[in-house]
Amino acid sequence: MEQAHRSQMGAWLALMGVTAIMATAAGGRFLVGLVFPDMQRDLQVSHAALGSVVSLSVLIVGFAQPVVGWLVDTLSARVVACGGLVSLGLGLLIGSRASSLLVLTVGLGVLAGVGLASLSPTLLTPVVAAWFERSRTTALSLAATANPAGQALVVPLLATIVAVLGWRDAFGVLGLALLSLAPVAFVLLRRRGTLQRSAGDVSGCSVRDALRTPAWWQLGFGFFVCGFTMGWVMTYFVDYATRLGASHTLAATGLSLTGWASIAGAFATGWWLDRSGSSLPLSTVYALRGIGFVLLLLVGSNAVGLLVAALVIGFSWSATTPLTSSLCATLYGRRRLGTIFGILFAIMPIGTAAGSALGGALFDWSGSYTWSIAISALAGIAAALVVLPVRVAPRPCVVAGVPSEPTYSPAR
Repeated sequence: MEQAHRSQMGAWLALMGVTAIMATAAGGRFLVGLVFPDMQRDLQVSHAALGSVVSLSVLIVGFAQPVVGWLVDTLSARVVACGGLVSLGLGLLIGSRASSLLVLTVGLGVLAGVGLASLSPTLLTPVVAAWFERSRTTALSLAATANPAGQALVVPLLATIVAVLGWRDAFGVLGLALLSLAPVAFVLLRRRGTLQRSAGDVSGCSVRDALRTPAWWQLGFGFFVCGFTMGWVMTYFVDYATRLGASHTLAATGLSLTGWASIAGAFATGWWLDRSGSSLPLSTVYALRGIGFVLLLLVGSNAVGLLVAALVIGFSWSATTPLTSSLCATLYGRRRLGTIFGILFAIMPIGTAAGSALGGALFDWSGSYTWSIAISALAGIAAALVVLPVRVAPRPCVVAGVPSEPTYSPAR
């Protein structure tokens, strides 16, 4: 018993270390936006050209998820994590020395995109499924705090480095830091051994059989809605609030509150799912997302109301990922979990792109954000209703006529 307790504590410490590394890597996701005017002036490129580099990186992150999941299933999480840190670190270093748009595209577009894709929730979902059973969703919620923690803690530090050294050296410092963290990630992810890959050690559904189940598509619809609504908030929330008469500072504060609230929401709903074992927490999260947009329509220019709406939306911001990945682990087992969840996770950036594009088009058509906010509210409620019927047991692969062994096997 005591040995098992020490082993579990070691798993938590290892996960905290890996999450801290991923939070540091998340700084690379926000650094371009932090120094956009400086880069544009120094490189003498247009908004569209520099924005296209960021778009390329985002597209790579989204569409590479199935490949990342397959690599985790086929090789190991530690190999993928180290490769991702090296790719992101080299991309930042190349970007820091870039004197042309082509070099910048290779560094910050391709290499950084591949690195960020490798350091996504797709990487840690199979790891956490192997390390944890009783507190699996709570552990996944900890891993999901990497991006908001990077936004809240790493970005201000990078801003200080930029102010002292300039944008090029800031990229270089972060790149070197990530390269130095690659061996640390290798050691942390090595504990309890590489994820088992033989059929005798790990049970679960095949990718094909998982995609044949209604539950996968229900969860996929939820992820599309998650990305769709996030795309609107990230792109238009500040403009919407300022058009109503709110100050830019208040609008920016509301946007930052979503990051802090998302950390609390991920832990609270993860704790709930670990104890309920049902899809109700995920359904509740999507319902809160819809309610948050309803509040945006109702509060108008009221400052407190705008902040409350941001908090409600933020509480549901990061929670969807650990809840969905935990349900996937329970439903489909560990055998091909990385690939199954990787394909599922790739749906989210498609929703993000759709939410941003539709929000802009509807504004151009109507002259306001009312229609896009209303659609986002309805989408959140629809997602809540769609994922609620997902049954955690019996396993859908069994329902589909595919025999499966028990979901969990002891982590070694």
